[in-house]
Amino acid sequence: MAASEGRIKALMGFLVNVMGFKASFVAKQPYLLGLSLEKRIVPRGLFVKDLISKGLLAKVSGLTTLFASSEKVFLQRFVYCYEEKASELLKLYNEKLNLAAGEKLKTPKL
Repeated sequence: MAASEGRIKALMGFLVNVMGFKASFVAKQPYLLGLSLEKRIVPRGLFVKDLISKGLLAKVSGLTTLFASSEKVFLQRFVYCYEEKASELLKLYNEKLNLAAGEKLKTPKL
């Protein structure tokens, strides 16, 4: 699959400038080009930045767990496990998805 130059720049710009990952680290993750920037990468990235800013998560060391995991796995690892500490997290994640994709997410039940 070939990715456009604009798509690569947008992906690198978000992951490097907004998320704070090193460009060399991001460049070694080619699977990211196959993921939706609007529907997956931006909402999850912004949500995890919020977790870090609230002190609920120290840092994100790997991109695979954050971006390549299924919606169910992401919710289990980053949303539901913090539910008692911050009950508004699922609502916040839905807001990030709505901002990025412009549509309402139906979250899977566990």
